[in-house]
Amino acid sequence: MVGHQGPTRRACLGLGVELGLGVGLLAAGVLARPAPAGGAPADGLTEAVAGRVRAVTGDGHLVLEDGRRVRLAGVRLPHPSDLPPGASPDERARVRRYAAAALAVLRREATGHRVTPWTPEVERDRYGRVLAQVTRTPGGAWIQARLIAAGLARVATMPGAAAGAAPLLRAEAAARLVGRGLWADPLYAPRAPGQTWPWLGTFQIVRGTVVDAAQVRSRVYLNFGPDWRRDFTIRVERPRTAGFDSAALLDLRRQYVQVRGWLFARNGPMIALDHPAALETRVTLG
Repeated sequence: MVGHQGPTRRACLGLGVELGLGVGLLAAGVLARPAPAGGAPADGLTEAVAGRVRAVTGDGHLVLEDGRRVRLAGVRLPHPSDLPPGASPDERARVRRYAAAALAVLRREATGHRVTPWTPEVERDRYGRVLAQVTRTPGGAWIQARLIAAGLARVATMPGAAAGAAPLLRAEAAARLVGRGLWADPLYAPRAPGQTWPWLGTFQIVRGTVVDAAQVRSRVYLNFGPDWRRDFTIRVERPRTAGFDSAALLDLRRQYVQVRGWLFARNGPMIALDHPAALETRVTLG
């Protein structure tokens, strides 16, 4: 969160996912189709051993008959932690309803079915669970895509596990555009930069115009207001290591972008951007 302006250069490589309105409108229909027979649902994934789903946990993890636990990569199901402290009983009840609906669909789609996990570069999370995009076998129905298209999950990728982000983001934009599922509720609406203070400690989608961009040593800051001590900021540590072109980031000054991640306070509200899929440089409004 700094105040001076860095150099600008028109350089778009490594800037995250570009989403256009025309593509977003088609996403739900495209993703309703199964993945190609015997093929991955997206590029950058490796096929793991298939297995039958014995159960779905309350956190939305798949328990396979062979004992493996599979965490659904690239999505975040509704969860009580979506709300900050001080949320009203009504708000908490609404989130519980969305969480229950998402689990009901996931259990219907997965329990008792044979599935194929498709692992990204990072194959397991820190708890040892398999991290994967998941398709049903046979047929190829993509579990994450169905949840996103139904408006029952948000896209939430991480470094090394963002394969499949582009089609999932398009499906999310299409669901949000028509107010499907949780997107009908203001609790899950993308936040304007000035609306982020009450949501500290939660996972949020924030969209707005970059007022200023600057590089300070190994960090790039994208500021969304004139007062970097209080206004929302995106921080990128070691951009090249994170997969970004520093000059392209600096060139986002006066551009309208959308970012997602966990909000925390560092002077003002901040999101630490650590991989390109979490930043969208063309945004489907809705």
